[in-house]
Amino acid sequence: MLRKLSAPLLLIVFAVALTSFSGCDKKETDNKEANDSKGSGETSELLKKDDKGTRVNLIVKPKKGDVFRYKINAKTSSSEKSPLTGDKEMSSDQDINYFYTEEVNDISSAGIVTYKIRFDSINIVSGIKSADSSVSMTYNSNIKDSSYTKPEFLQYNAIMSEEFFARVSPQGEISDIYGLETVYEKIFKGLGDTLSPEQKNELKESFGQEAIKAVLQQQFQMFPQNEVYKDSTWSRSYETQILIFPVKNVLTYKISDIKEDKASTLLTIDADLAVEFMEKEFKDKGMTYKAEEISTGGRGKIIYDITKGCVVNKETSTNIDLGLKLSARGQSIMTSQKVKTELKVQLL
Repeated sequence: MLRKLSAPLLLIVFAVALTSFSGCDKKETDNKEANDSKGSGETSELLKKDDKGTRVNLIVKPKKGDVFRYKINAKTSSSEKSPLTGDKEMSSDQDINYFYTEEVNDISSAGIVTYKIRFDSINIVSGIKSADSSVSMTYNSNIKDSSYTKPEFLQYNAIMSEEFFARVSPQGEISDIYGLETVYEKIFKGLGDTLSPEQKNELKESFGQEAIKAVLQQQFQMFPQNEVYKDSTWSRSYETQILIFPVKNVLTYKISDIKEDKASTLLTIDADLAVEFMEKEFKDKGMTYKAEEISTGGRGKIIYDITKGCVVNKETSTNIDLGLKLSARGQSIMTSQKVKTELKVQLL
C-alpha cells in the first residue's frame, strides 16, 4: 500500500502546481479599489484615470479574425527519497513544448470569444534517474520514429493538425472545448475499438474537458469582474488536494506596470502563490498519513496586451517540498517529495 502512494503523489502535486497561476472560478476576492464598469474594447475605455490613479478593466476582447501563434513550455522536475527507494534519491524530469495556432472565430453579444485552435507541433523529453540507472524518452509529433507509435503518445498523434474550438469568457475562463469528434475517433481506432461506451465517454471527459483545457488555460489569464487600480491587488482562492490532504491555493495578483504606445498597451502583472494545508493528518484503515516539513510557494510574471486582448508572455514557477510520515501498527516511514515546475507562454 505504501508503494502505491508514492507515484501518484508527484502526479497530483504537479497537476496542482502547474495549473495554479491560471486560477479557478470557485472563489474570488477583489480589493475595494474597484467598480463594476466595463470597457468597449478600445484602450481608452479599458484604462481610466482619476484622483486615485489608473484603473484597468481587465478583459479578454480580441477582434474577430485575429490569429495568434503560441508556444507553451512546461518543465517539471521531481524527486523522491524514502525506504521505498532504498533511501536513495530517485528523480524525474519532463520538458514539453506545445506549438499551436488559434483564430478568433466568433464573439457573442455577451463577450464570449470562440477560438478555432490547431496544434502544430508537440515535443516531449522525459527521463527518470536513480542511483544506478536512468531511462529517457523523446517524442516529436513531426518525426515518425519508434517513439511516435507508442501507446502513451496516441492522444498527441490524434490531435495533431486537427481543428477544434474553445469558448472563453471575457474574464479569461475557458468554459468549453468542443469539435474533437475526429480526434476521438482516431484515439478509439488506435486502441483497436475495444472501449465500451462508458469508457469512451470517460476518455472524452478526461482528454477534452480536462487535459486540453488545462493546457490552454495557461494562455488565458483569468481576471476579476471588477476594474483594478495599478499597484492594487486582487486574489483568487480555490480548494484542491495534494495527495489525500485538502489544501487551499491562494493566488494574489498586482498590476505593477503599464506601458502605452500608439499600437498597444502592455500590462505587467505580478503573481504570487501560497498553499495552505487545511488538514495535515489523515487516517484510513489503520494507516495514518501526516504531512510534515511543508514548504510551498510560487511566483509569476505576465505581460498582457490589453489592446489586442492576449497574453504576450508569461513565466511562472512553483516549488513544493513535502515530508510525509506514514504510520501503521507501531511502525512508520518518512518520505521526502520535491516538485519544481516552470511554465513559459510566448506569443510568437
